[in-house]
Amino acid sequence: MRRDSSLLLFIAAALQTSCVTPVAVRSLSAGLVQTQRVYALSLQSYFAVVEKFADAQVKVAEMRIDDVTSQMNGALGQRAAADLAQAATPADRQKIIDQLVKDIAANTGADLPLKNKIAASVASLKQKDQELAAAYAVILAASEKLDEYIRLKKVDEAAIDALVQTVGVNSQKITSIVDAITKLSADIIQSITQMQS
Repeated sequence: MRRDSSLLLFIAAALQTSCVTPVAVRSLSAGLVQTQRVYALSLQSYFAVVEKFADAQVKVAEMRIDDVTSQMNGALGQRAAADLAQAATPADRQKIIDQLVKDIAANTGADLPLKNKIAASVASLKQKDQELAAAYAVILAASEKLDEYIRLKKVDEAAIDALVQTVGVNSQKITSIVDAITKLSADIIQSITQMQS
């Protein structure tokens, strides 16, 4: 991202100072825009793959949580069966059954916060992907506009300054979003690791 900003600043400076030939600037600008378009498409493909992977990990985590819960519920059932064999009265048996139902419900309910946390983290990851794509689209639009100015040999300092500012703001936004995605990924990994222990 910083390279894109630097190139845009170079192109803008070259336009204003005329220290580079116009043909070279037009060529560089066109190449930069084409590269950014290809990168934007690659970014969308990358997000799609990462999101499918994250969705698969959610399913794996949920299956693992459900498997562990099933094992624990089975152990509760075995303990209840042993207690039922020892129960002397129907009232004692009913108490054991009621406790078993309560224990299984509590055990199953205890899984929901972890499942919800993992699902929410993946949903946030997908949202951040969209925010990153939108910020990059703004940078691409600024590059395309600058390229248009270059091809048409327009020199509008205010417009170019606004484009450079837009690129700078969105480059910072992308850095912030990537930091947030990194944190979300770490949270997802920690949640899944926590579930396995």
